[in-house]
Amino acid sequence: MTFQDAQLRLLAYVRDRIHNGELTERGFARMLGVSQPHVHNVLKGVRTLSIDLSDSILNLFHLSVLDLATPEDLERNNQRRAATEPQLEVPFLETAIGPGLAWPARIDRRNRFPTGMVAPTLVMARLAPDAQMSETLRGYDIALLDTSDQQRDNPSPEGLYAVERGGEAILRYLRPGARCYYLLTDTALENPDQWEHLNISQKELPGLIKARVLWLGREKDRKLPMSQRGRFLYDVISS
Repeated sequence: MTFQDAQLRLLAYVRDRIHNGELTERGFARMLGVSQPHVHNVLKGVRTLSIDLSDSILNLFHLSVLDLATPEDLERNNQRRAATEPQLEVPFLETAIGPGLAWPARIDRRNRFPTGMVAPTLVMARLAPDAQMSETLRGYDIALLDTSDQQRDNPSPEGLYAVERGGEAILRYLRPGARCYYLLTDTALENPDQWEHLNISQKELPGLIKARVLWLGREKDRKLPMSQRGRFLYDVISS
């Protein structure tokens, strides 16, 4: 809808109210504080409707420019904006990760998922079922991962990580020990005797850690807002 369209619709609105007997040209002119001949000429199209007079008419009837738009106008505008605005989408790893599956060698950049954020180090991963992580992954089948060196070099005790060991890429919690590291599953969180011992140094961590998990969600809910499709595991912006 153009500005001219809005003015023409506003004039049509006023004419309809006069035609229906709700207003008279004289009374309308008095309410606007202009002469009746001027109002008559404007309504007949002899004189141009100024911006100031347009605003006065909108204020008089408690209208906004949006009230002059049809639902079709608004829908077309939304579609046009959606087509031109950049889509913040993250590509998927080529294959899923989970028990028995190696870390994917490639990224499928044609297959993307809307996240509302984008960065070179972010990737999406499909998750294979993992019986030892059933509590954390309950109801979720995809994850947003950060593969940056910062996340891999300095793991957080509270973080969930994609790690590769023994030829398989799995999601695990990570805990530092005095001279080693441990991998934790849901079933072993409260049982240190069951923690998987890793005899590696901090310098060797990037060879084990592939990414930190930022978000867990459901691929079928891709059209919903991010907050309704899953859950963030920590404050992505501040961490």
